Amino acid sequence: MMRFSDDLEAGLVSNHVSTVHDAAHPQDASATADVSYNLEADSPDGDAGVHERWSLLWLTWLMPRRSRANDEASVHEHPESEEPNATGGFVIEVDKLTQVVRDRDLQALNQYNGVEGLSSLLKSDLGKGIDRRDDEILQRGKAFGSNTYPCKNGKTFWSLIWKATKFPPYMVILLAAVISSLLRIINGKSIHDGFYVEACIISATVLDITLRAFTEYKRCRQSAKTSEKNRSVPQDVIRGGRRLTVSSSDIVVGDIVPLRNGFLVPADGVLFVANSLKIDEQEITGSHLIVQKDLLNNPFLLSGSKVIEGIGTMLVTSVGINTEWGKKIETQPEIDEENPFQVYVKQIAISASWLVISLASIACIVQLCRYFYGWTKKPDGTPMYMPGSTTSDEAMEYVIKSMSFGIETIIVAVPVGLFIGLVLNLAYTIGEMMSGNALVQKLSACKRMGHVTTILCHKTGILTSNEMSVVDVWAGGIRAEDMDNVSQLPSILKEKIIEGIARNTNGSVVSETGVTEPKVYGSPTEQAILSWGNKLGMKFDEARSGSPVLHVIPFNPKKKYGGVALQVGTEYHVHWKGSAKVILDSCKWYMDEANNRKAIDKQEMEGIIGYMCERGMRCAALAYQSYELGGLPTTEEELSRLPQDLVLLAIIGIKDPCWPDTKDAVELCNSGGVKVRMVTEDDALTAQAIAKDCGILENSDGHDVIMTGAQFRNLSEPVRDENAPKILVLAQASPEDSLLFVETLKRSGDVVAAIGMGIHDTKTLVAADVSIAAGIGGTREARENSDIIIMNNRFAPIVEFIQFSRSLYINIQRYVRFRLTVSLTALAICVVVVVLYDTFPLNPVQLLLLNFVLDIFGALALAYRPSARNVMRQPPVGMRDPLITMPMWLKMLIQVINEVEIPKRHQTLKEVLRANVFVVTITATIIVHIILVALSGISNPDVRFDWEKWVISILVGFITQLATTRLL
Repeated sequence: MMRFSDDLEAGLVSNHVSTVHDAAHPQDASATADVSYNLEADSPDGDAGVHERWSLLWLTWLMPRRSRANDEASVHEHPESEEPNATGGFVIEVDKLTQVVRDRDLQALNQYNGVEGLSSLLKSDLGKGIDRRDDEILQRGKAFGSNTYPCKNGKTFWSLIWKATKFPPYMVILLAAVISSLLRIINGKSIHDGFYVEACIISATVLDITLRAFTEYKRCRQSAKTSEKNRSVPQDVIRGGRRLTVSSSDIVVGDIVPLRNGFLVPADGVLFVANSLKIDEQEITGSHLIVQKDLLNNPFLLSGSKVIEGIGTMLVTSVGINTEWGKKIETQPEIDEENPFQVYVKQIAISASWLVISLASIACIVQLCRYFYGWTKKPDGTPMYMPGSTTSDEAMEYVIKSMSFGIETIIVAVPVGLFIGLVLNLAYTIGEMMSGNALVQKLSACKRMGHVTTILCHKTGILTSNEMSVVDVWAGGIRAEDMDNVSQLPSILKEKIIEGIARNTNGSVVSETGVTEPKVYGSPTEQAILSWGNKLGMKFDEARSGSPVLHVIPFNPKKKYGGVALQVGTEYHVHWKGSAKVILDSCKWYMDEANNRKAIDKQEMEGIIGYMCERGMRCAALAYQSYELGGLPTTEEELSRLPQDLVLLAIIGIKDPCWPDTKDAVELCNSGGVKVRMVTEDDALTAQAIAKDCGILENSDGHDVIMTGAQFRNLSEPVRDENAPKILVLAQASPEDSLLFVETLKRSGDVVAAIGMGIHDTKTLVAADVSIAAGIGGTREARENSDIIIMNNRFAPIVEFIQFSRSLYINIQRYVRFRLTVSLTALAICVVVVVLYDTFPLNPVQLLLLNFVLDIFGALALAYRPSARNVMRQPPVGMRDPLITMPMWLKMLIQVINEVEIPKRHQTLKEVLRANVFVVTITATIIVHIILVALSGISNPDVRFDWEKWVISILVGFITQLATTRLL
């Protein structure tokens, strides 16, 4: 998720090396600041002296423990790197480079002359990074590999064939075909006599298996391709002296990668800048401890670990399968997930198979008993079997005929086509969802999403567009709501604001040759503040070069502020940026037009912040404090503590508008019995305003449905369980509050879908019934812990996914009901006619043709029925409700034709007729039936349908349809 605290964190200088020691040694600090600037600033390619300053810094400050001999040695004299190898001209082998980080070998790192030596071997500059040319990136990819990982969805077509053949009903049919052939041989007939029957049976079964495997294979390949594409997330790198945003899959060995709180480390590498950097390596090493990283003792970073606190910059040494994360993915066993629909359909098919076998066996036994007791008559009325007169061959022929009929009844009545309809439905639904910007990573989500009663949605980037701009400012006692007119602000105040904006940031402003408007980089909040700085007249490069950085105070998500200490002439300036309310609590003064300090009217300032919040703005504040030489605090604890006598520079109102289609999507959710609940770190007033804009609080005054995270957290469990279903907005909420909210809602009976973006959201995503990750701006950790990825970050596709999931549920219900109805009907006809009328109603060819029409045409007709918008006017089906309810079972008992079915609560006739596949398959089914029954002699040349029988058949179908529709 992109929250306020995460955005404000982007306001820190993330690429500066500093220690408390710098405060007491301004000369050293100045050298450090120069290096820091070149790491992040957009310095020209010909900037001289950068490499020399880095060398001086490393030799005199960062590596005091290294021997002089090692410092003076050339990296080319090391035996490990004497001979160039097959790594595209780079004088270091991939394995040795990988091993340094994997073994966390400080001795090996020192042998390469530290990070600076490694960067030289990798032809990378620690200040400017690698060259931005495409051929350079391509060469590094060929030499060291790409930052991609093997996909676990790569099932082969033959493995899916083998999986399909293990479906029990298929085995029943194939076994029945074999027994039928053996009976024919026992009866003394040639293997070729009637062989077409078994051939048709086997062919139809193989066709079913192949169709099922092909559909599944196509879905797996499509999912694997899209999944691999969407593993990548945006990542900042420094190339050619420029700060760029690239896909994480495009990172190569030698890249310079800045890191900050909330980031996922995209590759293995070695730190050369670190400030209070704490890393969670649990996913890689299994350790639950948070690791403190530093440059001397533990500078190694592993791909897949998480930045919990602080800032740093790393040199990438390994990517993709050569990283620890890549090795872990390679060794992970592939889990073959079974969709809940598949489990249920499999159970139904197996149960139905046993029922068919039992009834067919009973019918066969009854028929044989009737025959041997003499109750079966010839046309002249005499018994067919008379002891002493009926030969053994005649008796055996009848036995085989009866057993063959029982086996053929099993063949036609066993519902093997259930899986065909299921697979086609899943493939169609997933394809439609992908075209609607939703990637399904777990098939089980297709079912669970249809049961969702609550969507827990983070505001920024999902409900809102995440395109922020400064729309309201208070500075120096002046209120400016017209951002294009900034001339009214006094020049001295503008200078201080520009100094704070330019230095207290990890974003950047790039002025390209021939381009009028400079390009702004950074988080959306940071871009908004930097753009406002540009309107104030900020020259980004000039503002950053004039004041060396002494210390960086990393942004703290819990405290909601961060800062940077600068040396400005003979003074020290410490600039702070953070939540407006937090910064205001520590401010006593503000600057007037004449640069005089004036006391702040806290009540007036709180009123301004409240006004901005009520209009849906997120409020940030800029403040600073000046110190004389020697007056700057000397300990990190003192420097990191927010002083209580700050000078307030500005209160900034930042607007993040809702997506245009969010409100309609929320209304559609509400009409479908799905509550949309917003979770945000904004304060209650801002959250309430945004929730009203999005339609979440459209019919509420907000008093009984808004609660802060602290209020919710402090409730007792019974009271929390009682209040959770009423809460629509949880404001000022931490990731722990989101997790608690999900757990409470689930305990209260809700089926919860949660949406997340950041690494702190993973626990919430795992706890939810359905987890959804944002495709744009979402971290790899969030994506890999999600069931679904929303590619365009909008809320509307989530509603479409609910609609598709409900339609999928209904379509599978229809097909299962249809297939079971026909199977039971065929079974009943065969059994009842044999038992009561002592005759065989259908011959083998008729049974096979019936089976073919039902499985193929029926599956196509009901799999491609369109998604009805009306499904969002009904409440969701319960998670534990059976797929086939008691009324449906009752309907199946009285229904004979069930293929054309239009329950008015789901679809209108007009909607159905728009489904081309459905109309075509129904038409084809009717034509095939007419051909088989009326025109072809293959069924039975002696029995034809006259017009009266056709009319009766059609009337019976419509009457049963009308009679049973009311049951649903």
